[in-house]
Amino acid sequence: MRYLYSILLYIISPFILFYLKKRGQMNPDYKLNWGERFGIKLINKSKKPLIWLHAVSVGETRAMAKLVLLLESEYPEYQMLITHMTPTGRTTAGTLYPKALLHYLPYDMPHAIINFYKTFKPKLGLIIETEIWPNLIHYAPKYNIPIYLINARLSDKSFKWYKKIKWVLKPILNDFTGILCQDQNSAKNFKSLGFKKEIPIFGNTKFDIIVNENIFLISKFLKQNIQNKKVVVFASTRDGEEKLIIEALPKKFDYLIIIIPRHPERFSEVENLLKQLKYQKRSDNKPIYNDTQILLGDSMGEMMAYYSMADIAVIGGSFSNCGGQNLIEPLYLHKPVIFGKSMFNFAKIAEDSLNHECAIQVDNINSSFNAIDDLFTNENKYKQLSANCSNFISIYQGASQSILNVVKQHIRDIPQHSKFKN
Repeated sequence: MRYLYSILLYIISPFILFYLKKRGQMNPDYKLNWGERFGIKLINKSKKPLIWLHAVSVGETRAMAKLVLLLESEYPEYQMLITHMTPTGRTTAGTLYPKALLHYLPYDMPHAIINFYKTFKPKLGLIIETEIWPNLIHYAPKYNIPIYLINARLSDKSFKWYKKIKWVLKPILNDFTGILCQDQNSAKNFKSLGFKKEIPIFGNTKFDIIVNENIFLISKFLKQNIQNKKVVVFASTRDGEEKLIIEALPKKFDYLIIIIPRHPERFSEVENLLKQLKYQKRSDNKPIYNDTQILLGDSMGEMMAYYSMADIAVIGGSFSNCGGQNLIEPLYLHKPVIFGKSMFNFAKIAEDSLNHECAIQVDNINSSFNAIDDLFTNENKYKQLSANCSNFISIYQGASQSILNVVKQHIRDIPQHSKFKN
């Protein structure tokens, strides 16, 4: 089956090139780095042996901040290689991890993956969350590369689909050296798909947040003229949600709303929806005016700055059946969270946050504004939710250290004479 899959990838590769060319019109990075994506003329610029981490995009890249810090501190004689699938993920990594070697993960074609492994010869691979690429996983043990799926999650919704192709997935999953899960339910689902080894529950590295102090400088700059004004953030909104937000706006509201679209290519589209309102753009780099109703968060890598300004965070993607977005960052900053019915991508965290009473689930955007008004009116309720956020986060921290302990086992097993041979 893997052979048929690989043949199919080669057949559609001209369409992939066309896609890269088209995306390159919006983001030149797609045109500049197509060689990396196809595994052609790869270059390893590091003189040190490599520990490799793969994070598909921005969320996963930010999730490994504490882990990268621990690895760099524990193994200064190693170079961190971080791969991505998206330009935004790579840009974020460039900001967060200036010492790391950055690269795109090649498309999952045999020649591209083999060239990647031959060029970089990583001593260990850590794949974050649910990136299951057959050739990538298949060839790792053939090149003596221990490869782990970390922060692994498999929702019941995804499991129902994967179960239909269990016979295909079973040998692929068992090429992983290990699967380190976020929660018991994900572990149960991976076991049901046929993974034979033990699955430890390590939790989620997204709880091990490292806050860059610069975010508070950004917040202070933006909010200098509106110190006493309440702020509500609609974070990582998806297509169609911004229109619903604008239509549901109360006739009168005395707080600032910040809308941050999930995808930067939609910034202009969302701005067009705001023309009838008093709005500003973050990209104008000006403090927020006192009469501004909405700030368009058209910037990358500043979500924590927006959250630090906020009193309440509303999670995008949860009102449009997109499965929601990461709600850990606002909770970490003690900001009560509101989300809609669609949180299947973060089902366990969403459920736990409700159980710990630091989040509120609503039916729709209109109901989210009712919840906002309730929290701003009921000060004691707001303070209790905020305090619950702190307690909730403290319970779940520590996954990064647990993963580091696994890494130590493998680094210890590498013969000393081969440590520095790439």
